Amino acid sequence: MNNLNNKTQTTAATIAAVSTPAGVSGLAVIRLSGKESGRICDHLFKPLSKRFKTALEMKPYTVGVGYWYDSEQCNIIDQVVLTYFAAPNSYTGEDLYEISCHGGHYVKQAILESVFALGAVPAGPGEFSRRAFINGKLDLTEAEGVMDMISAESSRQNQVALQQLRGMLAKEIQDVRKNLYQIMAQIEMIIEFPENEDTPEQRADILSALNQVDRTLNSAVASFTQGRIVREGLHVVIAGRPNVGKSSLLNLIVGEEKAIVTAIPGTTRDIIEAQIVLQGLSVVITDTAGLRATDDIVEKEGIERAYQAIEKSDLIIYIFSPENEELWFEDLKEIKSLLEQNKKIVLIAGKQDLPDHQKLSAWLNQHVSTLDHKLDILDFSKFKDQNAESIKKYILYFFESLGDSEGDSIMITHLRHHRILQKTLEQVRQAEQAFELEIPLDLISGLLQAAAEELAELTGDQVSEELIETIFSAFCVGK
Repeated sequence: MNNLNNKTQTTAATIAAVSTPAGVSGLAVIRLSGKESGRICDHLFKPLSKRFKTALEMKPYTVGVGYWYDSEQCNIIDQVVLTYFAAPNSYTGEDLYEISCHGGHYVKQAILESVFALGAVPAGPGEFSRRAFINGKLDLTEAEGVMDMISAESSRQNQVALQQLRGMLAKEIQDVRKNLYQIMAQIEMIIEFPENEDTPEQRADILSALNQVDRTLNSAVASFTQGRIVREGLHVVIAGRPNVGKSSLLNLIVGEEKAIVTAIPGTTRDIIEAQIVLQGLSVVITDTAGLRATDDIVEKEGIERAYQAIEKSDLIIYIFSPENEELWFEDLKEIKSLLEQNKKIVLIAGKQDLPDHQKLSAWLNQHVSTLDHKLDILDFSKFKDQNAESIKKYILYFFESLGDSEGDSIMITHLRHHRILQKTLEQVRQAEQAFELEIPLDLISGLLQAAAEELAELTGDQVSEELIETIFSAFCVGK
C-alpha cells in the first residue's frame, strides 16, 4: 500500500482533452493541465484586443477572448474564450487552462492537434480527476462523487453524489478514524505507564467509546441497502403468466405504449425496460415474458431472460389473472420459490374490470396468509388510471421501507465503500468482544489499528496503485 495522496506531488506531462460530450454542439470546452499548459496556450492564443492579456500574462481565474491558431501560427482555427486556473488552486492542483470554443467536430479536433503538436499528450480516462487526487485536491470518495454527479439522472442520485463531492462522507470517516486513534491512545497510556491501572472503570469508558464507533459504522453499513438503489436505480420486474396484463401495467405506469398488448398469450418474448423518475428516485421497470412451460424455442429463451431479470430485481410485481383460476396454485408455488430466494414481492390481482376479480381477491387473501412471509396485495385494471398511481405510490413506499432515507447520516452508495465499512465494523466488534473476554489490551489495540487502516483505504490515504487505476479508468475522458 502506498500513500499517493501527496500535495507536493506533480506530474510531468501536460495533458489535454475535450471535457464536453462528443458530437456537435453550440460550444465545447477543451482542458489543458500541466506545467507547460501556459507556454502552449501562449503560442496558440492571440488576444482579440489590448483589453485582453496573453496566456502567460493572464492573472489567475480570469478570462480572455481571442483567436486560436494552428501550431504554425498561420491559420486561425476559431475565436475562443480562454480561462486560466493557477496551481495549486485549480481542479487538478496544476496550472490549468480551459478553452471554450465552438462545438463542431473540426474545431475541436484542430485545437487538440495544435496543442499536441506543441508537446501536450492526450488525457486518459479520468486523468484530470486522478491528478486532483494525486495532488491532494480530492480524496477517493470525492473523486467517485464527481463521476456520480456526471452520471446522475435523478435528484436523489444528484444529492448523494453531491454529499460525496462536498467531502461529507470523507469527514464522517475521518471522525471515526480519529475516535479509533483516541481509543488506542487511551489503551497505550494504560500499557506504557504502570500508574494508569487497567481498572474496570477505564475499560468501561473505552468500551463506551467503542460502542459509539460501532453505532456510527453500523448506520453507514445499513444505509447501503437504499444507497445502492439510489445510485443504480430501483429495479422493478413485472412477472406472471402469459396474458395476465403485465405489458398493460408497464404501459400505464410509463405513460406510453412501450410494450405490445394483444389477447394472444406469449406476445412478449423478450424483456422490455423503461425508466421513470418517481419523486427524485430513478426506477427501472421491466416487463417479462410470461412464465409457463413451452416447447417454443424463442419463448423458452424469453422465459430464461425473465428469470435473469427477476434474479437482479429489487422488487417483483407478480400479477394474477381472474381468467386462470386453475393455475392460481401453480402461481403460488412460483411465489414460494421466489420467497425462498429472498426476493421482495408484491402481488397484483389483475383485470379488476372482470366479473371474477372479487373471487381472485378473496382467494389471494386466504392463501397468502398461509405463506411464511407477509405479502401486500394490490388491484389493477388497465382501464383505471388510479390503479397505476397507487402502484407508483407503493413502489415509493417499498423504497422508503428499506431504511431512513431522510435521515441526516451519510448514505453509502458504492459497493467498495460498503465492503470496507463492513470489514471495519467486524474488526471493531471483535475488539468489543475482546474487552468482554478481558483479552490483553495490546491485542485489542492491534484490532483497532487494523480497523483504522481499513478506513484509510476508503478515502485513499493508504491505497494501492491497482485500486487507483480501477477507479479512475471508469471515468470519462476529459474529467
